[in-house]
Amino acid sequence: MIINDLKKLLLDVNISLTELANALAKRLNKPYSMQNLSNKLRKETITHREMLIIADILGYEIKFIPKNNNDK
Repeated sequence: MIINDLKKLLLDVNISLTELANALAKRLNKPYSMQNLSNKLRKETITHREMLIIADILGYEIKFIPKNNNDK
């Protein structure tokens, strides 16, 4: 689940889910609570745009990397 992956990243960068929700609210100029963000992550209804912003807040970027075609 995406929430577990994100929680690992949050630990790595020492940011709480509440702090992330607050930063996301500032970036998107709309209210975000820790509960709202947690629900979106748990239900996997978070948007690609939100994930890009979250990655940027945490100092990461999202990349699409081709799979190794040797598996065929």
